[in-house]
Amino acid sequence: MLTENKFSKYLIYAIGEIILVVIGILIALSINNWNQDRIAHRETEVLLSNLKLEVEENIKDLKDQQNLLKVRKDWADFILKSLDDQKVIDSTMFITAITRVGWIMDYSQMLPTYTEIVSSGKLSYINSENLKNALANYQSQVELNQQITSSYNPALKETERLAIGHLNGMPEASNLINPVSSYKGISFDLKSIATDTEFYKNIKHISFQSAMTIDYISDQLITSTERLKSLIDDEIKSYSKNRQNVQHN
Repeated sequence: MLTENKFSKYLIYAIGEIILVVIGILIALSINNWNQDRIAHRETEVLLSNLKLEVEENIKDLKDQQNLLKVRKDWADFILKSLDDQKVIDSTMFITAITRVGWIMDYSQMLPTYTEIVSSGKLSYINSENLKNALANYQSQVELNQQITSSYNPALKETERLAIGHLNGMPEASNLINPVSSYKGISFDLKSIATDTEFYKNIKHISFQSAMTIDYISDQLITSTERLKSLIDDEIKSYSKNRQNVQHN
């Protein structure tokens, strides 16, 4: 009887120890899960903040590209008017126009953080399905825009080659916007340029393509990018609110 009592006490003690161990494991797992969630929460906030910065930079770049395209269209229109009128109001401006109208501009809009999110399997960190879809659509839109704009590059290069061929001398290098004060020793034959139908058609195409791209950037790219920024802002606010609730609890 005494032996049975000792065994019973030992069994109860052993069961109690096991229960304590199990409780300890569950608590440890709970703490570990909470810590992992906290780390994932913080990491997501950092990724979203980086995404927002990249999107804001893309919006700025798009507006800069619009301005450059407007300058390029102005150069093209100035050339066309000069050739149509067979009269050059400003020789320096004309040389500037034909040497810059074929310049190639970079339209790349990058979201390296989104690429990192997808490649690292962290897309599930984003709660908003609208944001996930907007990011995927934006990436596809950017890639399509790059393909379209890069298809214009051969014609731009050819236009630049034809333009340089019509100048008697090589003008100094300069950027797209700031004009050169003068082109000493550089001359051109307006009548000869007017007979170059290929050059004229290329200039008309550049004017048209520049105008279309300006509208596309305004109506499509900037609009979708600003919407993407708004969705990212909403997701950041949601994560911040959830983090505050967790801290209070």
